[in-house]
Amino acid sequence: MSEPPAAPGPTILLSAGCLFHLPLKRIAQIGRDAGFAGMELIMNSPKLTPEAGLERISEVLPIRSLHAPFRDWAAWGGHLASWKATTALANFLPHADHITMHPPGSRLANMIQNRWFEKACDLPLLLDAKGRIRFSLENMPWAEGSPFARDPLERLLEQCRDKNVGLTFDVCHMGVSGRNVLDSIAKVPLEMLYNVHYSDARGFTEHLAPGKGCLPLAEFLRHLGGRGYSRYVTLELEPAAFPDDIDGTVAMLDALRRDMERQLTPDPE
Repeated sequence: MSEPPAAPGPTILLSAGCLFHLPLKRIAQIGRDAGFAGMELIMNSPKLTPEAGLERISEVLPIRSLHAPFRDWAAWGGHLASWKATTALANFLPHADHITMHPPGSRLANMIQNRWFEKACDLPLLLDAKGRIRFSLENMPWAEGSPFARDPLERLLEQCRDKNVGLTFDVCHMGVSGRNVLDSIAKVPLEMLYNVHYSDARGFTEHLAPGKGCLPLAEFLRHLGGRGYSRYVTLELEPAAFPDDIDGTVAMLDALRRDMERQLTPDPE
């Protein structure tokens, strides 16, 4: 007799950026051994193409999400070209169904270079995505600004709607921006939330291991679980957060994943 299907819940991914100093195959092996359901691949090189053999990496730990380039866009031939290259790879990888993107910067030079982004009303169509691929824009660290200015989260959500994409909610980015992460996540419609980048922060220091900063991460995950969130939660830490040895890194990641799963599981009524 086959087992009943597991109750729907968030899928916990390991960001390749956590261990970017290691070869991708080793990162995949570590993530698999620590029990993660998949990887978010950071597009940090134009050499990451369908011809690069990444399907073998995905056989070790499924590459389910890609993070589009967030610097050195000239290496791809520009910002738009870098997003199209990311989409082409996602189209090719069998398990990939999501891409996180940093919105182009608001400085004048960026705005002039990326007029296409301002005009775009359907990014999946513009980027030639297969139907399974979802896109989301990530919240970046925001300055406090004027108390009379419009809430930047509301502006970003409106931008997501205009571009036909969802939101990647980065917890530590919200924290270093001086925002209350619980109040902020409560403002995000569940149907627009496609991915969560999960890490701690203290002051202006980001991507700390949970418990090393001051964000209410346990309450944050319980909020997600209680709302019935069922998409991606991606652990995104700095490499310095981990021990120097592989066994210690696997053990730490396994413990973090188990704690995330526990907090995300709603309490039975």
